Order: sequence, then structure tokens, then C-alpha cells
Amino acid sequence: MRVLAAALVGATLLGCTTPLELGERRYREGEPLAALAIWRGIENDAFEYEAAQRRVAEVEQEFGQLVRYYKKRAVYYEERGRLAESVMNYRLALKLQQDDAATLAHVQGLARRLTSERETERQQLRERFAQGDLAGAHGALLRLRTLDPFSPETTNDARQLEAALAAEIDRRLARGRRGFSSGDHVAAELAFRSALELDANNETAQGYLSFIERIREQERETAAVRQLSADPQEVRASDTEIRAEGLFRNALAAEQKNERFDAIRWDIRALRADPRHARARRHLATLRASMQPEVPGLLESGRRKFQQEDLQAALDLWRRALLIEPGSTEAREYAARAELLLENLDRLRGAPLPPRVGTRPRP
Repeated sequence: MRVLAAALVGATLLGCTTPLELGERRYREGEPLAALAIWRGIENDAFEYEAAQRRVAEVEQEFGQLVRYYKKRAVYYEERGRLAESVMNYRLALKLQQDDAATLAHVQGLARRLTSERETERQQLRERFAQGDLAGAHGALLRLRTLDPFSPETTNDARQLEAALAAEIDRRLARGRRGFSSGDHVAAELAFRSALELDANNETAQGYLSFIERIREQERETAAVRQLSADPQEVRASDTEIRAEGLFRNALAAEQKNERFDAIRWDIRALRADPRHARARRHLATLRASMQPEVPGLLESGRRKFQQEDLQAALDLWRRALLIEPGSTEAREYAARAELLLENLDRLRGAPLPPRVGTRPRP
């Protein structure tokens, strides 16, 4: 009897739920498109019609903001050559604003460009791979992944290439380690530099090259005081220390190219690999101190981008501020807000678009 009574109560409550209330429930559950469909379906002679129309106007205004967010994000990706992500965001804007002819024409042209460039790079990848040019094939793969990280064909092409790349890099690193262990630093250097031809930031190769340079410096210093030993210099270093040294060298290389934010990222990775790496710690501290005056400008630029509804660009700027000043409460709060809005956009990505129901004017 209790079960039956509960069922009757539930049925009664469900029966008393008006379309306006049902729409509100869908809206609170994160289904605004479904809520709109319910409210738009309320007849114009129903007592809830006026309230429903107010909610339709309010949510459509929210959608107008979403459309602007999606378009700004699409432009952000398009400017960086990330065409598939740009197309996706333009289409999400069109999903909410189907009568936008200018955006439709632009995204159609962008989609054609994506198809053409993707096929060109895919053909390049396959040809280079067939010729045994792993470095050239890898470059084509990186460009493909920038163009379209979602393509199943790109994933399939990548598997075979990456397996071949990993095997060849491991072979060259092993040859370099053998040369290093035997004291044949010339052969070791050649092997490690050949590994960098396939993976320019390979921290293991970079780390060994750094230790080879250090050994040679020691030999030069010893020769200057005529105490050169015929025996090869022995350098004791763990794999972790070698890897951290390689990451640190990547930081120095990035700084030389004036890519200072990348340099900070490499230093952070070096310290994660080996928290005792003193040079990486000093280098990171020096970089952050020299870049500290940039933080207020990054925060302000991020605020301007946010006000222009360019969320992704704003987030990039605030994350850069955090690289320089990780303890900045202001930058962290701004970044968290932008991340939340972007997460909401991603959550709405899969929501189905309901058919638009026309409403008759009230008599």
C-alpha cells in the first residue's frame, strides 16, 4: 500500500507540473535547449504564455552571448591554424543562430580549406614515411595534428609512424649511451645529435650532450695546468639527473630564441624530474624576476579580452601571468572563471537543437 501511495503522489505531482515549471526544471538540469522547446510550445492563449515568453527572451539573450563566445573561440583557433577546432566552434555558434548567413559562408569556406590542407599533409606524411624520411614524416604529422586533432585518419597514420620513430630514437640513444660509457664522446655526440633530428626536445639526448660538454670543459681546464689524464673522465649521473639536465637545456634554448614562457615551462619540468637541479631552480627564479614587470600588463590584457568575450585568449594571458607569478591570487581567480565558462561551453557542445516552434500572435 505504501508503494502504491507513493506512486500516486508522484503521479499527482507530475500531473501538476506545468509546462513553464517543466521548462524551468530542464533549464536547471543543464538542458536550456530543451527548456526553450517546452516554453516555445506553450499556446498563446495559455495563462503561462507571457511568463514563458519572458523566459524565452532571457534564455535567447544568454544564447546570444554563447554565440559570441563560440565565434571568438573560433577566431582564436583559426588564427593559430587549428582549423578543425575553429570549424567546430563556428558550427556551434550556427547551432544557436541558424540564420547567420555570413558565418555559414565563412565556415563552409574554412571547412573546404581544412579538407584540402589536411589531405596535402596526409599525403606528405605517407610519402615521407615510405621513403624512410622519419623526420619529414614527423613534421607532417605535427602539422596534421594542428590542423585536425580529431581526425581518425590522422590517428591511424600516427600509430605506425610513432612506433617507427620511437624505435629509431631508442636505437640512436642506445648507440649514444654505449659511446658515452666507453669514453668515445665523439661517437656519443653524433648519436645523440642524430636522435635530436627526430625529436628536437628529447631530454635524454640533451642531457647527455650537456654532460659531454661538461667533461670536455674539465679536460680543457686540466690540460691548461698540464695535468691531463689519459683515462676517460667518469661522470656519475642517474637517468633522472640526465633527463632533468636535458629539460634544463631545452629551457636555455627556448630563452635564446626569446621564447621565455616556454623556457619557464621547461625549467618547471626539469625541477619536477629532479627537484635538486640547482641551475634549473636559479634559472627559473631569474626568469621570473626579470619578467615580473609584465604581470600587470598580462592581467589587464586578459581583462580586456574577457570583456570582449574572447575567453580562450584571456585564459592564455592569465596562465602566462601565473607562469611568472604562480602565487598571484588575482590571476588564479580570473583563470578559474574563464576555465569554468569554457567548460560550460564544452558541456553544451553535445546538446541537441530542438525544432523552433513558431508562436502565433495573441489576439
